[in-house]
Amino acid sequence: MRALVIGASGFAGSAIVKRLLDEGHEVRGLVRRKDAILPQGVEVWPGTIENPNSIAEAARGCQAIFVAVAPRPHEEKSKLRWVHVAGIENTIAAARWAKVERIILISCADVVLSDEARVHWDERRSLPKPPIGARAQAIQLGEEIALAHSDDQVGITALRPAWLWGPGDWKGVEQLRKEAKSGGIDLCGSGRNLVATTYIEHLAEAALCAWRSPKAPGNAYYIADSDFVELREFLGQMAQALRLPPPRPRLSYRIRKLVAALGWGRLPFEEVVRRGQATRFDIQKAIQDLRFEPFVPMEEGMRRLGEWYSRQAHSFDDR
Repeated sequence: MRALVIGASGFAGSAIVKRLLDEGHEVRGLVRRKDAILPQGVEVWPGTIENPNSIAEAARGCQAIFVAVAPRPHEEKSKLRWVHVAGIENTIAAARWAKVERIILISCADVVLSDEARVHWDERRSLPKPPIGARAQAIQLGEEIALAHSDDQVGITALRPAWLWGPGDWKGVEQLRKEAKSGGIDLCGSGRNLVATTYIEHLAEAALCAWRSPKAPGNAYYIADSDFVELREFLGQMAQALRLPPPRPRLSYRIRKLVAALGWGRLPFEEVVRRGQATRFDIQKAIQDLRFEPFVPMEEGMRRLGEWYSRQAHSFDDR
């Protein structure tokens, strides 16, 4: 297979690129910068998801497109819609022109972000109102458009990872480092709530499983780790891997929400909700349709994260 990965230099995109190369596929990477560093063997195509012509040219001769464009922190609402709604429409149009068979969209579990416990939720559960925050709303709309356009010509699948983590997570690690230096990693409550997590290799594996599965087109799938873990345990293990002070509970969840709603806190309101409410997504549909199975225990994933961070710590210190 020849595959195009949009956002190939990002956290999710680079993991998908590596997984494709490991299986012996030909890979093209669509990246904003010509000097983006991609693994040896990847064909670099400068372009953006906002430009349908650049996608179409890069997709020529490809059988699949993997869309892994993550929102940037504090991105304006108009920019979010342009990238995650218009960008997906551009990708679909380009795929039809280039006769691409499949599109695998990396969406997010935040399509159902709400101020309530989301424990044992599966893909049949939906919200009666838009999710919290412009970012989640843009991702939800982009996913809805993508799945509505799935047909016999271009089969489209959306994957919904939860808290994505693992080696290569430059932005996530930098966020935790900043929190640790300015008062400590914030649990946004007691930290006793369950948290759904997705190790990066699990997402990459699920993306390849979705490409192979005849049942995947037209469907969305939650992708998550098999571990049952509380937020305080998850962030505690991550802090240890990153050689940071352990997180400590401070204000109650109710007070943290109030502080964030008034714009006084370090974290935006949607991030407080994301950390403070319990989450646990049912992945049975992915197991049945995609033949996906989580294969890296959290303890092993944390060990790999720690090893990666040890090699890269000087790069963070130089920022």
